[in-house]
Amino acid sequence: MPRLDLTQLALAAAQNIQTADEVRRDPAVVKAARQFAEDGAQALRSGGALAREAQSSWRRHSPLAKRPGTGE
Repeated sequence: MPRLDLTQLALAAAQNIQTADEVRRDPAVVKAARQFAEDGAQALRSGGALAREAQSSWRRHSPLAKRPGTGE
């Protein structure tokens, strides 16, 4: 069974960590991450509005909500 070269493995790990840090700090990546966060927050707000509107519409159109003699 071949032996692992721990020095080579440690060097490769250190290089990958350095590369990951450089990518994380890249201005284009930072900008895209910020936009992603803003878009996600807006999607959550829009989803909440959709849920509230659907619930309100369900109540307006539900046969249980329509009372006899009210013209509904």
